[in-house]
Amino acid sequence: MEKSEDDSAAPQTQIHDLTPNTTSRSLPDIGVSKEVRADAHIATEIEHSMTFRDGLRLYPAAVGWSAFFSLGIIMTAFDPQLLGSLYATPAFQRDFGYKYKDGYIISAPWQTALGMGNPIGQVIGALAVGYPMEWYGRKWTYMGCVATTAAFIFVQFFARSLPVLLVGELLGGLVLGTYTTIAPTYASEVCPIALRGHLTSYINLCFVMGQLLANGVIAGTSQLDNHWAYSAPFAIQWLWPIIIMAGTIFAPESPWWLIRKDRLEDAEKALDRLSSKTVNNKLVLAMMIETDRLELEMETGTTYWDVFNKANIRRTEIAIAVFVTQVFSGIYLVGYAAYFFQRKSHRLVVCIYVSRLHAWKVEVA
Repeated sequence: MEKSEDDSAAPQTQIHDLTPNTTSRSLPDIGVSKEVRADAHIATEIEHSMTFRDGLRLYPAAVGWSAFFSLGIIMTAFDPQLLGSLYATPAFQRDFGYKYKDGYIISAPWQTALGMGNPIGQVIGALAVGYPMEWYGRKWTYMGCVATTAAFIFVQFFARSLPVLLVGELLGGLVLGTYTTIAPTYASEVCPIALRGHLTSYINLCFVMGQLLANGVIAGTSQLDNHWAYSAPFAIQWLWPIIIMAGTIFAPESPWWLIRKDRLEDAEKALDRLSSKTVNNKLVLAMMIETDRLELEMETGTTYWDVFNKANIRRTEIAIAVFVTQVFSGIYLVGYAAYFFQRKSHRLVVCIYVSRLHAWKVEVA
């Protein structure tokens, strides 16, 4: 069955300027030629008939680079998880808490403030990063965010008071939130439809891996009796920027972004790097050009407010409900499990791993 030209719509998670300047953002003549439209139709049919196994065989580099960009998600999950376990770490309690009976504790208001500092920053960062992604591209925005993350880790590492640590969490969250937008956007733009759902879903697994690694680090340092019990876990976060910066410099830019900037030759080169030699990227490029033309026509004069109008509100509600479900699963409450079990006189290392087991079951479910 033939598919209409509208079926070749670009990935849903792409971020666009919803008030485009059609004067400065003009499409090349090739974008409306009959030849390109015919090639676009052929490429659309090929992509929609592609199986998952075909996608892995034809786009191995796209899979690899998508997974690499998802390292930012592991870093995003690593940082907030540290605090939930640090509340139960004796050295952290002594240096940041107050005397209570035969030990030290962090007050509930400060636990709440620190626990919410990172998520608040992430919300702002996830919303704001769409603009630099469109100005500078996915690759260079990613590298800039990673470099900024490395700088903000200094605030957490040298923090010796709760207010300074809170500032570090807020600043860190601002940048960590950008990865939850960059990673799925890049994965959806470099992968064909057959792989897109799998590699964007892989991001949730990266969250679990980051949290598991964080608890493993805390379990290894929690018995130290000095500031390294909490400074070392913060310092380990510098490992992620080193790995990501070293690899991202070689990553191809999103071909969708390059086409929207009228850099067609660069877009074709990016496609060549993302696919095997058996893929006819001339056809793929034609499909992307035609899709971009259709999107530009549909988006002219639209704004973010249009997602709340009568025609789109139902889809907006469904999208919100799906993403809110994960938060409402109780994962943030489970993050306090290590501290809770410790207050019940369980061994600290056991508390940390039991809390992670509970969180993992919630996330997988």
